[in-house]
Amino acid sequence: MTLSRALSNAYSGLATASFRADIASNNVANANTPGYVRRTALLAENTVGGLGAGVRAIGVARSQDVALSAERRQAEASAGRADVISRAYTELNRALGEPDDATGLFASYQGFETAMRELSLTPESAALQNGLFTSTNQLVTQLNDLSSLGQRQRVEADTAIAKAVTTINSNLNEIEQINGDIAGLNEQSGEAAALEDRRQLLVDQISQFIPVKQIPGNQGTINLITNEGVFLLSGRVREISFSPAVSIPPGATYDDGAGSLSGLSVGNQNITPGSSSTFAGQSGLMAGFFSVRDASAPEFLDQIDALAADLISRFSDDALDPTKTPGDPGIFTDNGNALDPLNITGLASRLKINAAVDPAQGGLLSRFRDGLGATVEGPSGDASIIGNFLDAFTARQTAPAGSGLTGFLSSIESVAGVTSLVGDKRVRSDAVLSSAIARAEILSDAELAKTGVDTDQELQSLLLIEQAYAANARVVQTVSDMINRLLQI
Repeated sequence: MTLSRALSNAYSGLATASFRADIASNNVANANTPGYVRRTALLAENTVGGLGAGVRAIGVARSQDVALSAERRQAEASAGRADVISRAYTELNRALGEPDDATGLFASYQGFETAMRELSLTPESAALQNGLFTSTNQLVTQLNDLSSLGQRQRVEADTAIAKAVTTINSNLNEIEQINGDIAGLNEQSGEAAALEDRRQLLVDQISQFIPVKQIPGNQGTINLITNEGVFLLSGRVREISFSPAVSIPPGATYDDGAGSLSGLSVGNQNITPGSSSTFAGQSGLMAGFFSVRDASAPEFLDQIDALAADLISRFSDDALDPTKTPGDPGIFTDNGNALDPLNITGLASRLKINAAVDPAQGGLLSRFRDGLGATVEGPSGDASIIGNFLDAFTARQTAPAGSGLTGFLSSIESVAGVTSLVGDKRVRSDAVLSSAIARAEILSDAELAKTGVDTDQELQSLLLIEQAYAANARVVQTVSDMINRLLQI
């Protein structure tokens, strides 16, 4: 080997060692950067005239496992849907309370029954009459609040859908731009690797909302398609359309596009989760939002409305109170009116205490004892009417329509049944969430092990690179010494 060739080989070794050191140090520096994957230097033999002339760097390789990444995204999407639903049921269950809680709807029902029972024993007590009014008002307020909670969940879910659509469309447009930038670069360049990191991060964000499959395109570009077969990116972006609701009145539905609420569409293809469309999404945060807006929250509202209807109905029987006008409501009213069996939707939000016993509305507390239509006070010791009310409250009747319950139940048993149904759904949703999170974490750890940065390994690589650099530098020094000696001869 000539001195010039030895010098050329050594210089190429120094250059590639420097290149490898830059990549290794960059790996260490970005070990915790979201979306960053390990880089590896691509080296090749350098030849001149068919003879070896050292080594050269030809690019940068990103560590990736396409199949594992796709599986991890699907698992995270499933966990996202489960998390949204679990959070919703947890909030509903907490507000509703458990049968053994000191607070909650069941406790309010018990307090109302206790107040009636105490007044039936001492009907002349003004304090107990006031206690019954307080318990009645607390029960009405709690049902009103539970209805507001269900409605709020629907509105928040609709708002979350709108924000998600904006994020997805923004990410799709940025990915399209990155595709164009990558197509104009060498796929194995460091610039292309950084753009690919950013692109994969955007794809991950989209998949959290709507699971997508990544399809390789030309010149390093990618296309995106939903699991159900709708292209969101195929050269050009196909944006998702959604019209957020200004408000969501009780009973508003999506109903496969026939209702007043909006669904998701891509062009003329319906991708709304929960719809009957072939392309309806099945997973991801978006599916969770739609499940809350169109399924779990409406079901809860139906149950609360059924309990409100049951209360109004039980105390409206004319036989309970001979003083009231036939057909008028009893202790509980639909915003002051009698129950309309054809207008149950939203009833819990309209539930009001009868003005006849509400001092703030000109009513008298003594009418709990004397009857809602009483014009003068009756015998102070007469507990017949309040006894009738108590019997109506504790009587077993057909389970309220829309409550999800069956059989013959008292008021207390009805609210306990609804509480148990909601609690059971919370437990089930929590179990699904735990399983989905565990699977997502396992796949995420597996992907990290294959594509993430192991700082210990990178530091070891830097030591080897340092040794290679020192060896090549030694060759350069030796050649320099030999040339100097030759010049001295």
